[in-house]
Amino acid sequence: MAFVVALAQDTSGTLIPAGGGPPMEIESQEVRVRINNGIAVTTITQVFRNNRPQALEAVYAFPVPHEASVSNFSMWISGKEVVGEVLEKKEARRIYESITAQRRDPGLLEQVSYKLFEVRVFPVPANGTQKIQIAYYQPVQYDTGFGQYVYPLEAKTREASRVRGSFKVDVDLISDLPLKSVSSPSHARDLAVKETSPGRWRASMETPRGAIDRDFVLVYEQERETTGLRLVPSRIGGDDGHFLLLLTAGKELEKAAAAVNYTLLLDVSGSMGDQRKLDHALRMIDELVRGMDARDRFNVLTFNIATEALFADGPSLATEENRKKAFDFLRGQRARGGTDLIPALEAAAGQRRDDMANVLVLLSDGNATDTDDHARFRRLLDGKGGSVRVFSIGIGNEVNRPLLTALAQATGGYSDFVSSSDDADRKTRLLKSKILHQVAEKLELKIAGVRTYDVVPERLPNLFRGQQLAVYGRYQGKGPAKLTVSGMIGGVPRSIDADIEFPGEERDNPEVRRMWAWKRSDALMNEIRAEGESASKVRAVTALGTEYSIVTPYTSFLVLENDQQYRQFGIEQRNARQIAEDRAAQDRRAAEPFARTTSSGGGGGGGSVELGFLALVGALAGVRAWRKRAA
Repeated sequence: MAFVVALAQDTSGTLIPAGGGPPMEIESQEVRVRINNGIAVTTITQVFRNNRPQALEAVYAFPVPHEASVSNFSMWISGKEVVGEVLEKKEARRIYESITAQRRDPGLLEQVSYKLFEVRVFPVPANGTQKIQIAYYQPVQYDTGFGQYVYPLEAKTREASRVRGSFKVDVDLISDLPLKSVSSPSHARDLAVKETSPGRWRASMETPRGAIDRDFVLVYEQERETTGLRLVPSRIGGDDGHFLLLLTAGKELEKAAAAVNYTLLLDVSGSMGDQRKLDHALRMIDELVRGMDARDRFNVLTFNIATEALFADGPSLATEENRKKAFDFLRGQRARGGTDLIPALEAAAGQRRDDMANVLVLLSDGNATDTDDHARFRRLLDGKGGSVRVFSIGIGNEVNRPLLTALAQATGGYSDFVSSSDDADRKTRLLKSKILHQVAEKLELKIAGVRTYDVVPERLPNLFRGQQLAVYGRYQGKGPAKLTVSGMIGGVPRSIDADIEFPGEERDNPEVRRMWAWKRSDALMNEIRAEGESASKVRAVTALGTEYSIVTPYTSFLVLENDQQYRQFGIEQRNARQIAEDRAAQDRRAAEPFARTTSSGGGGGGGSVELGFLALVGALAGVRAWRKRAA
């Protein structure tokens, strides 16, 4: 059985014959989402039908969202689920080829690029069906009182945009804070929502012959905005523990008094014409211009293979007349041509003013045709950007996320990724709030009393109004610890202390382990891309992949026919055990009575109290402390 599966961001779960031809029919597609403790677990089960009279080798294409870690791949062989295991890439390939030579039934999933995976299986039975299941973990996006989950479906292809049977999405949500609403800007008419018990919500949609041509977006709004810090620990057996800290900045980041010089840089290349991406970007720019203060200055630049400025003489005051000129200019835009980003950034950097706060808002899918060299972009901004802070807004599912994130981080800015099925007005309001409020800079996190190590990110980025920052790490020992967060707000040093508790056992959050491993391996891969391969870093990434059952450029999922074959090749079924533990914890959370205390946002778990400074909420904290240091 040789079966090719490509997991990519430019398709929506289609099974295509490897030799070409139309996709196979999707018999059914079920999506189960469980949101808790700031992490969403998504499990997609699809059944495909091969109506051809011969067995086929096929390519399975599947979108993987931002910061998602593929944690499981299962196939059904002879009616039984077979869970894949992760091996070093060359070893997995060797075993796969040795078995296919015997015309047996293995499957192989490999990472090709940061957004592309391939799985190989053969055959898809003649006049029969093939059942596939994918699971991935990802952080829930939380911003200023709103939690958001996106299941990406939009794609270039429309050949397999409908399910033959039913398309179902079921979401189970745990929230410690009361919610105002749970809704879907993408599927408002199809979604049923119910609070099943205090703090527990269920959202469900099912459509016969359901269309799968647009993203499923779920948004939940809390009754009050959450700010703070949450500790989400995971520790099983005698091993060192894993933890997730969620830091959220709130109302303490006051509005800045200075006027703003806006440079709005809009990608109008041909790739922005897909899935209403340009329309979505134009709506966001329109709202930004409407909300400007009369003291502000702005310019609008569009680019494909050439850059065009609204005001040839540079930034102009945000008068009613100039705003009308901007609206007329935007209405005339069409998506066409390639994407030359470097000249556009050079032109945008030239719009800066020394007497104002300079903000560059880039709206693009990031698919530049002139370069993939992130270092060149950073050098450009360092050399000509000066004090310009970049806010990168990626539109659609085919976004070059590493590029747009690097552009923002190089200037102390902010990046966000927006589905074209989302509410553009809400996303623009949240973006505008980050531009206009103070930012917490030069953040440092220290933990004393319990040893922590391998913390990612190693260097904390700036924290903006309403933004939630996820910090992952390992810990030894157990018991009370002192947490200190320090930083600069408006040029003034500030810090807080909090008492937190690291448990010796915590089995309800096993997802944290894999998310830490993925973030750690991703950080190492960024170093490899920037500095080149080294034997030690390759070994470290490989070890993370095999120990935590995650796919990396150096590890692959291998699916064998049965347990006997795993034993034959001496493969420990580590992932099968981890998947069983994860599923048991998820079922346990779903069944237990809800009796948690108030805590921060992001969707659940663990009691906490609110603190000062960034109004950080110390999860599992027993005391309140406030200290403000003068410069």
